[in-house]
Amino acid sequence: MHAFSSVAEQHRDDGTSVADRSAVPHAILLHDVRPAGARRAAATAVDLLVAAAAFGLGFLLHPVVGGVLAAVVALLVVADRVRTGRSLGLRLTRLRTVDRASAMPSARALVPGRGLTADLARGRDPLLVVPASSVPVPAEQAPAPADPWMAQETARTPGVVVVTDEGATVTVLGTTIVGRSPVDPTGTHYLLGIPDIGRSISRSHAVLELDGPLLWVTDLGSANGSAVALPGQQFSPLTPHVRTPAPAGSRIALGTRTLHVADPTRPEAPQ
Repeated sequence: MHAFSSVAEQHRDDGTSVADRSAVPHAILLHDVRPAGARRAAATAVDLLVAAAAFGLGFLLHPVVGGVLAAVVALLVVADRVRTGRSLGLRLTRLRTVDRASAMPSARALVPGRGLTADLARGRDPLLVVPASSVPVPAEQAPAPADPWMAQETARTPGVVVVTDEGATVTVLGTTIVGRSPVDPTGTHYLLGIPDIGRSISRSHAVLELDGPLLWVTDLGSANGSAVALPGQQFSPLTPHVRTPAPAGSRIALGTRTLHVADPTRPEAPQ
């Protein structure tokens, strides 16, 4: 079965990205992330209660069984927090624990003083894409185009806005490599990393290009493929390394994640 047979139902993932964020300024990584309050203790209490319940049920059979079940539950909680920054208690209280330095789930986030528990109900999930336009960056820190050609390209086109499936808006100003952790050996293209817990997106998955106001998509031979759905139509898989137009109102599927090409004639967010 093709990867895109159920892309409409699987287009959103809630979890960790394996993208390298070392080059992203700390202020952007934690922009609008709100630290958790008293609910953090409630989340811990829920996880402890689950472990205690496992111990109690196992104890009815044998004390050793109870201890083993409690240990298994504790290991699952730790593994879940390392992989996604969440656990049953954190999910119920809408919290996520990440490493302060990278804003990513990791074993370091479990070390006292290294972790930050974010309140997803009041602020931004630290794993979501941050629109660069929403973060004030001093002029001396603003990235310059890699070469004069890109500077001219940016000057003559207003760009095309795409909306990720978690609601973040990104303006494509020039040739952009999209992926889980995109790499540009030439250093002449823009990069857009998209979080993906299921790793359905390749490190460098596809290229977005502009031809005037029209956006073009090229799959880079990704493991799970790409697809484009024109306005009002179903997804059609892309042939690797073949440019395909994605006009305003289209949807672009990258693995199980989806980008919506904004329609400038319609002010509301694409559906």
